[in-house]
Amino acid sequence: MKKILLLSIMLILCSTMRATVYTFVTSGGTFKIYKESNLISFKDRTYNIVEEGKDDTNYMVCKSDNTIKLIRFDFANDNIIEYDYVETFEWKDVAFYDKAKLVAGLYRNIDTYIYNNNLKGDKAVMFRKYAGIMIGGIQDGTITMNNNGSFTDSTGKLSSDGTFDKTWTGKKKNTLNNILNLVADYIIDYLPQMPILDSCWQQVGKPYLILKANKSE
Repeated sequence: MKKILLLSIMLILCSTMRATVYTFVTSGGTFKIYKESNLISFKDRTYNIVEEGKDDTNYMVCKSDNTIKLIRFDFANDNIIEYDYVETFEWKDVAFYDKAKLVAGLYRNIDTYIYNNNLKGDKAVMFRKYAGIMIGGIQDGTITMNNNGSFTDSTGKLSSDGTFDKTWTGKKKNTLNNILNLVADYIIDYLPQMPILDSCWQQVGKPYLILKANKSE
């Protein structure tokens, strides 16, 4: 038993001794890549490498708990570039937006929209309720936006025909269909205030200049 235990310890030590570590000292700190362990560490945090670029694309997608990063190695310019993953909301075929910032802004401006559009009484209460439901759907991914500006609810709970119900005099009725149309208009009116994203990866600061690179085994 002791011989088996000793042999196991020796195997672990041998494998540790053979571990390849790539070290990059940069203007933004030190990056270390542990090849056999499939790990990368920087800024006092260690990440699992979940994807690597092939051929001429030198990048790593890495994850630690709920944090996802993309690290791109621009060796031609002696740089390492760090990107944060940003969850996006898509207006299909039109634009991408930072979902967290969009949701926060929509919640924050509900009362302003109610005031500016003179919504009062039950209409204001209903608008606030269904705006919250629809914004929550954007947050959890059950609400999607089509290229024509309409919305789709995968739960089937929110349904509007896209036109306002009116009386014979042309006055808008206080119906759920109309409230949902108002909420949709609110979201569409708010979107132009949001910056458009090129992708789900947002660069963190400036590129880090590689000052020194080393490989150890």
